Amino acid sequence: MGVRGAFQLLLLCLSPALLSAVRINGDGQEVLYLAEGDNVRLGCPYILDPEDYGPNGLDIEWMQVNSDPSHRENVFLSYQDKRINHGNLPHLQQRVRFAASDPSQYDASINLMNLQVSDTATYECRVKKTTMATRKVIVTVQARPAVPMCWAEGHMSKGNDVVLKCFANGGSQPLSYRWAKISGHTHPYRAGSYHSQHSFHSELSYQESFHSSINPGLNNGELVLKSVSKEDDGLYQCTVANHVGYSVCVVEVKVSDTRRVGMIIGAILGTLLMLACLALGIWGLVCCCCGGSGSGGARGAFGYGGGVGGGACGGDLASEIR
Repeated sequence: MGVRGAFQLLLLCLSPALLSAVRINGDGQEVLYLAEGDNVRLGCPYILDPEDYGPNGLDIEWMQVNSDPSHRENVFLSYQDKRINHGNLPHLQQRVRFAASDPSQYDASINLMNLQVSDTATYECRVKKTTMATRKVIVTVQARPAVPMCWAEGHMSKGNDVVLKCFANGGSQPLSYRWAKISGHTHPYRAGSYHSQHSFHSELSYQESFHSSINPGLNNGELVLKSVSKEDDGLYQCTVANHVGYSVCVVEVKVSDTRRVGMIIGAILGTLLMLACLALGIWGLVCCCCGGSGSGGARGAFGYGGGVGGGACGGDLASEIR
């Protein structure tokens, strides 16, 4: 009698598992960060025990779970009595549908299209047949970072400090800023979404070492290049990112050597001064020669005889004497 009682107790303990006629594949809860405007598939594949195959008595519900238990749960899509029904969330009716044309074929997944920030919520899939299985997906919809503006402040001459600035006027917080010196060709402005939840791929190669000492600026998105030199010349890319995407802009740094510029300017001024002195000397020589021929009357400007006017200067002087 004791053995029989123990066996009955074991059956009683196992009865909930034996009655689990429906099971949902996958993790019990999933967390997604998605970009505004994207499409997403919320998975809910399920398994039925062999004796429960068929659509009869199968109920599927998708709802937004409210954090306040006193509020009613919002069922926005369901499958009951072999019919698909849209619930009481009008803003979702045109953007949500079952992924499978027949949800009774062991797939209650849905496609949610053109995501909006207002779609941020906890979504729950419930599959009922004899028993009930559930799966939750926490969806956070964010706006990608706006395409940022990049610019440089300060004189780009050797030994000066230059501040690189980057600012994105839009995108869901928190926004992170990252500067990198790059090589390669890129459009100054570019934007995109992550290919995965954690990272994105860039076709550019990054040169993480800066020749000058660098400091983060007082504001987010600033990079201070201290005492710049020609080695700091190049393209600097600012990447603005959040959980769902990134945008970039590029600014060019081109450092000039003030000492070399001063030497060039000095050489030019010296050359101009020398030419001016040479022109003045030639003018004085011509005037002296002209004056000598006018007073002597026997030689021309080049020492040869010429009774008719020894030059313009001599002719004028002779006229004045007469």
